[in-house]
Amino acid sequence: MTKEVVVSIITATWNLLKNSREKSIIKCVESVHNQKDCRIEHIIIDGGSTDGTLELLRPYEEKGWVKIYFEPDQGIYDAFNKGIQKAQGKYINFMNSDDCFICNDAVSKSVLALEKGNYDISYSDWYETKGQQENFRKGNLATIFFQMPFCHQTVFCKKSLLEKLKYFDLSYKIAADRDFLFRSFFQGARFVKVHKPLALFSLEGASKVYEQITAEEDIQVLYRNIQKVAPITEASCREFAGLGILPYGIVGKLARKQPLKVRIACYWNIFKNHCFWMKEKLKSIRYWLFKVRTRKGRRVFRVLGINFINEEKK
Repeated sequence: MTKEVVVSIITATWNLLKNSREKSIIKCVESVHNQKDCRIEHIIIDGGSTDGTLELLRPYEEKGWVKIYFEPDQGIYDAFNKGIQKAQGKYINFMNSDDCFICNDAVSKSVLALEKGNYDISYSDWYETKGQQENFRKGNLATIFFQMPFCHQTVFCKKSLLEKLKYFDLSYKIAADRDFLFRSFFQGARFVKVHKPLALFSLEGASKVYEQITAEEDIQVLYRNIQKVAPITEASCREFAGLGILPYGIVGKLARKQPLKVRIACYWNIFKNHCFWMKEKLKSIRYWLFKVRTRKGRRVFRVLGINFINEEKK
């Protein structure tokens, strides 16, 4: 069944040789080409490289491994949007030039999961890499309110959904992928997890290099989407984001179109965060109400913040 479905893999490139990424793009292209039991078109959108990137990739185009489109763009998400418009596949994956699949059945397993239940978006666990270090990461849809719930390199999405939601929002420079997933979630898109790590994600990418910008855009994603269901100030949204909590009523409204299992997972994730901060508050209250400790050779007995016994330590 997976051989009958065309999948489009979109990769954005720009001056890769200048940034010492020639090895990573070759690894990316080969990981896509080595996928089994599936029909793939690998689209490369180059934003106007002048350093020999195109010459590096031309041999792979001549072998039919990739399709290269050379035109200026306004950044990675503009390149992705251009790729979506050129894509012929039913499902689309966005694989950055310094990332890759780590198994040769990543595409077929994702398509099988999507087709089996007529889902809109699939995702999986993944590995993060920096230098020689690799760390395992779990994809968790219930964390979507405050962070990227899984890396987009593991995501396969229906092209029709991307078209329905008007592609990526170019007002975001780094978090447009998370914004798209949040909007999809809010609109009731059906998600399915592939229970196998599928991709290797490099921590050298823009979202990690520009962490401050990423954090600010994450807050804006939350703020704009909450405004659809409830009045909220940006200051309150920042506070909620910092604590990782939301009023349960807002959670219910944001997740109202999701299946019951997903809604419960979202409530549970918020509940755990509430419990964490409640424990922290109780620790501080306990310290203020009652504390016995030694300080500078003295024993101190404190109740309600008042030192009742302050005697020399024997």
